[in-house]
Amino acid sequence: MKFNMRATVVFVLLLMSLALGAPRTSVLAEGPSLKLKAPRMTFMRPRMPNEPRRPTVAIRVTAELEKLDEVEDPEKYYCLEEIWDWDDETESEYAPDCEPYKEGAELKTRFSASHEYRYPGSYTVYLRLMRNGKTILAGNTRLEIRS
Repeated sequence: MKFNMRATVVFVLLLMSLALGAPRTSVLAEGPSLKLKAPRMTFMRPRMPNEPRRPTVAIRVTAELEKLDEVEDPEKYYCLEEIWDWDDETESEYAPDCEPYKEGAELKTRFSASHEYRYPGSYTVYLRLMRNGKTILAGNTRLEIRS
């Protein structure tokens, strides 16, 4: 039975980051990674007696593609569709309208989206970057909304 030390190290680091509550990133042996950032904790304003609706809180999440200089096939990361899963039974999609890929075309490395939450709780926000119906990279981060 062969033992793959690199895979074991990646697995252990992933488990440690989950246990320690570190910001989530995609875990790949090589190539680019996707790092998401969100406020760790946000407080929701309490509902006032004569307000007809529960107040909401807007959260902005950002993501960045890292280590793109190591990419052998940059076309794979060109004009990526964003699928944001907000962990409250809603998703947001963004499909850019891009010109066909040409050698040396600029790759988008920063992504961001905002979402309004209605209820306090712990949420895991996921971002999938897709091209032609296939997930290229994915990552997630946790956030806490308190009342």
